[in-house]
This record gives sequence, C-alpha cells and structure tokens, in this order.
Amino acid sequence: MGASYPKRFKLSFTNWDYLITGVAVVFFPLAIVLAAIRVLVTHRHNSCKGRNNRLFGWVLIITYGVIEFLMIIATIEDGDVEGLYSASFVFGIIILIPAIIMLLIARKEDKKFSGLLQFYINAITQKGLLRIDYIAQEARLTEEHAIRDITFMFEKRILPNGRIEDGMVIIPSMSRRTESPNQGEFVSRRGQQVQYSLGTESTLRDLADSAPKSVECPGCGARTVVAQVEGKECEYCGTVIVA
Repeated sequence: MGASYPKRFKLSFTNWDYLITGVAVVFFPLAIVLAAIRVLVTHRHNSCKGRNNRLFGWVLIITYGVIEFLMIIATIEDGDVEGLYSASFVFGIIILIPAIIMLLIARKEDKKFSGLLQFYINAITQKGLLRIDYIAQEARLTEEHAIRDITFMFEKRILPNGRIEDGMVIIPSMSRRTESPNQGEFVSRRGQQVQYSLGTESTLRDLADSAPKSVECPGCGARTVVAQVEGKECEYCGTVIVA
C-alpha cells in the first residue's frame, strides 16, 4: 500500500520570509526587491515554487494595503474622495490582480509537488526504481530536479533515511531484526504509513540490475521505463514494449 499523501503540499514560510513580509509594511519597495532575490535564489527547487509565489503574492497585497492607507491619509487632508476611488481602482488592477494570480499559481505548484512526492514514494518503495536517470525519465524531469526533490524528501523524512550516491538512491534496510530484511513499513514525519521492499545497502546495487529498465520502443523509438517481468504499451504509438 502506497502513502496516501496530502493532495496539496505546502512549504511553510521561514523566518526570512516573514522578515520580507514585515519589511513590506515599513518600506514595500525594498520588500519587493528582497522577494525577487528570494525567488531567483530558490526557484530552481520544485519544493520552493509554491512558497515563492505565495510570498510574492502576500508582499503585493501588503504593498497595496500600505499604498491605500497613505492615500486615505492624503484624502483626509485634501478631501478628494473621487480621486481616492479612482486611485484605489487603478492600483487594485496593477497590484491586487497580479497578487491573486500568484496565490493561485502557488496553490497549483503546491498540488503539483504533492503529486511528485507521491510519484517518488511509489517509484522508489513500490516499483524499485533506484537509478536517478530512470526516475527522472518517468517523472519527465531533469536528473538535477530529481536529485533535488529526493534529497528534499530525505531531509524532511518523507522517505526513510538514505542518500543519493553514484546516480542511485541508497536506502539502508529499515526492517526490525525480527522481520524480513527485505520488507517492512515506516511512518513518515507526516504520519503516513509506507511499505517498502528494499534490503540492505549491499543488495540495493544488485536490485538495480533487476529493476525496471529504460527501453527504446521498436515502433517509434521513444524511450520509456519498463519492468522486466511485464510489458508496457508505448504512450506514443501503442506498441507493446518488453524489457
């Protein structure tokens, strides 16, 4: 049984993110610059994309609130209520609409990463995909993205303790001594029970040889990962591929 992972993953704000939103209240132009730097530095990580869009969205919302407050103070002095309404409408289009769009994108990115987490769990613990290049090919990502994602899962203990070495996912056996060394179950930090069939580190490299292989379709030439004990229909031309 695979992990029943939450539909939407949400990476929490760090102290740095809260600092940026706080700066937006005092001096919003600087906050926008800091948020942009934050995005440029971390946006290559799939896990950070939702949080980055959410951060920028909130910075823009706070910016609109500060501008609106300043305009209200100015209106009290000159009494130009119509000017306030017009300016609020214009700034709403310029600032609020992009902020809402970014928050919606953040939700979409979080949900997308949740799907990736579920894929990695199933691919590694259920299908026995241990080679990074095969995992990346199945996920339709670059190997660099797959490495960053799986490393993130190790750090957050979404997967059992392990590492990536020589292009392979290495996860030592987590079974108890009274259980089979090749089978067991662990509970992730999020409380999800995940069954695994891994074996000791010495056997993981042997399992890689019998794990699903990347095979070229004889019909159209497209490459796909196929388990050695079963065939798989090519998603492009329909030809049945056997490893």
